[in-house]
Parts: sequence; structure tokens; C-alpha cells
Amino acid sequence: MDSQYIPRRGDHSEEARPRRRLRRTFLDRFGIVALLILLIASAVLVLQLRATQMLSSTWLYIAIGVLALFNMLHMIVQLPLRRNKLGKLLCGLVAIGLSAIMLYASIATGSVQSALAKISGMLTEKEITAVIVLKDDPAQTINDAADYTFGYPESTDSSIMQDLCDQITQQVGDPIRTVSYTSSTALADALYSGEAGAILLNKSYISVLEKSDLYKSFSDETRILCEYTAERQIVKSGAKKLDVTKPFVVYCSGIDARQSDINAKSLSDVNILAVINPQTHEILLVNTPRDYYLPLSFNGEMDKLTHAGIYGIDESMHVLSDLYGVDVSYYVRVNFNGLVNIVDALGGIDVDSENAFTTRMMDIPDETGEGFYKDSYTFTEGTNHLDGRAALAFSRERYSFASGDIQRGKNQMAVIKAIVNKATSPSVLSHYQELLKAVSDAFITNLSYDDMAALVKMQQKDMSGWHMTSYTVSGQSGEEDTYSGDYAYVMYPDTELIEEAKTMIRQTMGNR
Repeated sequence: MDSQYIPRRGDHSEEARPRRRLRRTFLDRFGIVALLILLIASAVLVLQLRATQMLSSTWLYIAIGVLALFNMLHMIVQLPLRRNKLGKLLCGLVAIGLSAIMLYASIATGSVQSALAKISGMLTEKEITAVIVLKDDPAQTINDAADYTFGYPESTDSSIMQDLCDQITQQVGDPIRTVSYTSSTALADALYSGEAGAILLNKSYISVLEKSDLYKSFSDETRILCEYTAERQIVKSGAKKLDVTKPFVVYCSGIDARQSDINAKSLSDVNILAVINPQTHEILLVNTPRDYYLPLSFNGEMDKLTHAGIYGIDESMHVLSDLYGVDVSYYVRVNFNGLVNIVDALGGIDVDSENAFTTRMMDIPDETGEGFYKDSYTFTEGTNHLDGRAALAFSRERYSFASGDIQRGKNQMAVIKAIVNKATSPSVLSHYQELLKAVSDAFITNLSYDDMAALVKMQQKDMSGWHMTSYTVSGQSGEEDTYSGDYAYVMYPDTELIEEAKTMIRQTMGNR
């Protein structure tokens, strides 16, 4: 008969010690929950990164690999049952922290995607037409002016004018009488003389009129009865997907600070061509003065470059294409009012000034962005740290310089360089939400979202810096009849400087 071992009191042998079954505790369950949260956060981040289409395949796979490694390490710690729970606690806390970071990164990435989608591919342009009467005119609504004769510039697009007349007729109940005039000044004269009871005028023409001494009080002597907005689709020149392996040209336009709607046709006070060569990482900025006396593309009539913007941003692009003999298919446009917000969102910029100068008193946007106040700024030669309003004043001043608009163009390019330098620095991450809001409210481009995503991917493949140079053309001052504003100050292009600019453009594009 086999004998059976009966443990006695005080016997501590291995055989004598009964095994205790491990059970999942609160810390085990906490670790499992933390692991699940980490898995979900990782999946959300990967899906968001894929949705933006801004990571190259290499960087996306690296991100996925790093996230997978994090999750595997946490599985190794959290899934087995262990007597020592301290490791699970610490690992769970780390998983919660990583998950929070990933979810924040997902939200931030989504914000970037949303902001870029908002500003990209903007092919809609608005023409805002004001119905203007004399300040003391008794009419208070368009219905009160139903029997007036309405004057309008003959240069107005016929389809837009017909649509506008139809809208007014529908509102007042009867067809209105209209008379065309050869220019905005002739139109203003008709209003002053009573020949026209009201005039229909693109709001951009008002600032053109007020450049003349005879009409500088036009806004004070008249009143806008109502406004009508017409929208049209801009046909993208050479509508094609951007090839980021080849050089391309972008028209950079800055519109008047008082213009609230960035999609509206407007005078273009900044006219810069950015010639970009992704292969050599070169950017050439060519500034053309706003007063350059050039033929309009759509009719060949001579006008100031800034006036081309009245007929649409594509007209400005065509005029510059004709001047430099280069294909300009893309544009970016910023409202001067929005420039204030962009610079402030960056936390200010450091701008190198060629001169020490003090600006004249000028209109500066107030805190609300709706009103203006008068102010003057002083800048030193060398580096100046500027907030948004100072950057706006620095960009707009021309009366302090003997070269006037020429130096203003150089200053504007200095501001662009400073913005690019700050926007590409690591410090921008702390201001990214404010920057995205500022950009989405004041910046538009016909570059598609896919185009911009391709540019970001291209930069990831070659992390080299960009070499940026600038060049400004100039000319002789004079006075000439202009298609949009009668007799006005103009600048005659210097053909030698134009040829030099053409050579620099060809060299930057690789056509040496």
C-alpha cells in the first residue's frame, strides 16, 4: 500500500505550499482599458494622417511602425497576469498620456486639412456693384429710385450688367432706364450734373476715382443706396494638376485693406510673381509696380497694372504673363487686413529694412477688423520685430522714399520672406491654431488641396532649405489716359529691366 504524504505544521517545502490562482485585479482591468484606448487613438491618428494625403509613403509607414511598436510593448505588459502590478500601472498611465497626445495630433491634423481645403481651389470671384446716389438725394431704397436714369460704365461685362438690371427690375416692378458712359469719371460727372439720378459702379472703381483731385471727396459727397453681388467661375489657366517636379509660377496678389471680401474683384496693390523651381530649391520673387502702364489682356487698352484687378484676378495674371513671357497658372491672394492677423498669429516677424523711415498717418485696421484708426510707425535700418499692424504699415508706405512704389515693393517682398521664414520654423507649432484661422479667413488660392499636399510631400523627400532672391523692375514716371480712370499718374516700363527680369525667370526655371 502506497503511503501518502501528510504535511505537518511547520513544513514549508515546495510540495507543501498550495498554489494560489491569479485573478485579474483593478490594475489589470485598468491596464486593459488603457491598452484599448491606445489602440483606438493609434487607429484614429493613422486614418487622419492618411486622409490628409500629406505624408509620403515612407513617412506614413514609419509612423505606422512606431505606433505598432508602442501597442505591442503595451500588450506584452498588460495582457499576461502578473503578481507585480506596479509595471502595469506605470505602463497604463503612459498609454493614457500617449493616447491624449495622439488624439490631440489627430484634431490638429484635421484642423490643418480643413483650413487648407477652405482656402484651396478658390475659382469663384465676386463683382460687387453699388447703386450710388448723391448724399442729399431723397431716395432711401431702390424702390424710391425706380424712375431714375441709371448710368453705368460701358466697360462693365454685358452679362453682369444684364443680370443686375434684371434684379433691379424684379425688385422695383418695372424696367429701369440705363445709359452707358465711357469712363468712371464721366459717370461721376453725370451723377453730379443730374444727368443720371443714380449710377451702377463696381466698388473698386470708387478708389480709382478718388485718386484724382477732382473726385477725392466722392465718397463724402455720395451715398450707397444698395449693393448687388454677382458671382462667376474663374477658368483656371491651363487647368492641370501641379507637377511638383517641374518649375512653376504663382501670382501673389495683395488687395486693398478696406476690402472685406477677399473673393471680390479689387485693385491689386501687390503684384509679385513667385518663380519656384522644386528641383533646385530656388524661389525668385519679381515685383512689378502697381502703376506700371501696360496693355490689358482682354482688349489691348492701356491701363495701370493695379486696375487690371477690377476685371478679375485672371486678368492680372494674363497682363503679367504677357509682360514677362511666362505661363502664370496659379495665384495666391491675401487681404491686407488679413495680413495683420497672419503676422500676429505667427507671434510677430523679423523684417530687414533697407532704410530708417517713419510712415505717414494711415488707416490701420482696428481690433475688430471692421473699422480703422489713424496711426504712424517708425522703423530702423536693419532688423525690426513687427506685429501685424506694424507689418501692414511697413508694407504700405511709399511716400517716405524717393523711389516711392519701387521701395514699397521691396519692403513687401521683405515681409513675405519674413513670413515664410517664421512659418517654416519650429516655433510656429505653438501658434498653429491661430495661424490656421488667420490664413483661412484672409488667404485664397487656386492651387488645389492635392496640389498643396503634393508640395508638402515633395519637401519631405528633400528636406533642403530654399534659396530665395528678389528683383524689382521700375521705370519713368508720367501721366496718361487710362482705360479705367482717365488721366492718371503712371509708370512707363523700363525695357532693359524687364529683359533682365525675363532672364532671371528663365534661369530660375532652368532654361539657361
